[in-house]
Amino acid sequence: YTKSKNYIYFYNAFFIIVGVSKKQHKCIKEEVYMRKALKKGAALVMAVSMAMSLTASVYAGDDTSEAETTEAGGDSVEDLLGETPLKPEDEYFGISLPMTSSEYYKGVETELEEYCDKFGIEYDLASADSDTQKQLSQFENFMTMGCTTIIIYALDLEAMQDIMAKAENEGIRVVSATMTPSDLDSYSIAVDASQDAVGTAAAQFASDWVDKNYPDAEDDSIEAVLFTMSISDNINERCDGLRKIEELNSKVKIVEDYDIPMDNYLVKVKENADVMMQQYPDVKVILAYSDVFNIVIDEAMMANPDFDASQICSVAVDKTDATLEKIQLSKDNESTIRATIATGENFNLTLIQAALGAYDDQLNDLKQYFVEPFTIDADNLDQFIKK
Repeated sequence: YTKSKNYIYFYNAFFIIVGVSKKQHKCIKEEVYMRKALKKGAALVMAVSMAMSLTASVYAGDDTSEAETTEAGGDSVEDLLGETPLKPEDEYFGISLPMTSSEYYKGVETELEEYCDKFGIEYDLASADSDTQKQLSQFENFMTMGCTTIIIYALDLEAMQDIMAKAENEGIRVVSATMTPSDLDSYSIAVDASQDAVGTAAAQFASDWVDKNYPDAEDDSIEAVLFTMSISDNINERCDGLRKIEELNSKVKIVEDYDIPMDNYLVKVKENADVMMQQYPDVKVILAYSDVFNIVIDEAMMANPDFDASQICSVAVDKTDATLEKIQLSKDNESTIRATIATGENFNLTLIQAALGAYDDQLNDLKQYFVEPFTIDADNLDQFIKK
């Protein structure tokens, strides 16, 4: 669907749209996979999905919690937005999302809408429903409608670059969220995060946890299992950061690195989690590409009476309410997920600021503006969890 500032839905001849409300968009592929993945005795996990581009989402992006969205309503425009070269009231944004049926992108949608409303920015928002052709058509539609800026969370960045370059050539400002296109002419700014830094931050938290909980452990005595992917350069960078756990701590040895395929990825995570529990009953550290992986693994482990959660540290990446709830449970060892690494404390506000030119004088040669990863754990959880 496409959603405007006035919450008007319209149909485009290029789109394949089901005429139902957002709340009815429940039978998505990821949720079916999740149910299948947890069928064998594990409790049903909340419907959380990775960004379909499988970047950090930042991806490479992060989810919106209620605590953060209240900021959009509570602080003044000047305090939130700061000085920007482009005036909000003069702009017309097109916001292109790969989906809005996952918890992650519901958060992105909510926060971008709230900021646009607060700052007085006219906008239209479109969800591609995990369909690259639909996102291409929606992007072209934004161009036809006269948008001055298009913010895009690309489903398939390579497939989008030609139309993005066309927009730039026509004087439309293109802001790429969470990923940097290879074609410099296809965007004005990429708001991104160093995926290596994200993965390394997760590894560092796990290393610190090992030192605190196993101070006398010998070298190579603490078993770690990784759940990674290898379907893009961005993803490889994050996973390489996770693998630095052995460099950061000599006590830790990676005994398995499961390379999860894109197809049926949640089913594969569950299957490999079951294998891990059989083959590596002494595992102490679990690092995964995305928090949705960690949640599936945690549900499987918590359902297994042979595992003591107090002896295990699972570190996630990305921020959803489900993950924050798991961290809350870990305080009483009712979950193995001890922390998650998020990219940018207020990433979507940064996107709006970038779209209005706030960082144009701070870009590197690749026109990137990097946000810093930060850790959410039991110590600072109250700042982010819903009350």
